[in-house]
Amino acid sequence: MKKGHLSKSLISLCLAVLACGKSNNGPSVPVTPTSAIAVTANDSLLNYSINEVYLQDVNTTHTTLISAQYPDTSSKKGSLGIRLLGDTTGRFSRDSLLVTYTDGKGNVYYNTKDTTGFVLIDKFPKTYNGVVSGSFSFVVSGSAGSVKFANGSIVAIYQK
Repeated sequence: MKKGHLSKSLISLCLAVLACGKSNNGPSVPVTPTSAIAVTANDSLLNYSINEVYLQDVNTTHTTLISAQYPDTSSKKGSLGIRLLGDTTGRFSRDSLLVTYTDGKGNVYYNTKDTTGFVLIDKFPKTYNGVVSGSFSFVVSGSAGSVKFANGSIVAIYQK
């Protein structure tokens, strides 16, 4: 009789331990979202893998900086910086848009004041690691010539 109660107690204890165990509902460590900025630059496709969004005050102007670059370990070089006047969703163009592009050879380009250039931000959560998304198209120029960026997509991670 005592063996029966002991067996039942052990089985109940095992079931309780299993029920309280970790579930497989996902990792317990916070996951950083994946970012990507992809764009056609003239005839080349650029895919930046390190993309972050920062809010910055430049003098008295509140701006958003979208920074795109390759990892230090990459053989690819260059970067793209998109500064927007403000910190919200919407379409930015002309005087509310400042672009700096550095190509793989170190040539620096800046956006032109052409009327077709724009950055459209459609999602802008202001929480750490929030995913900022949008699209863009513009022309940059520098001493090495000009580069047309077309069909650009933004998926960047908000930092603060």
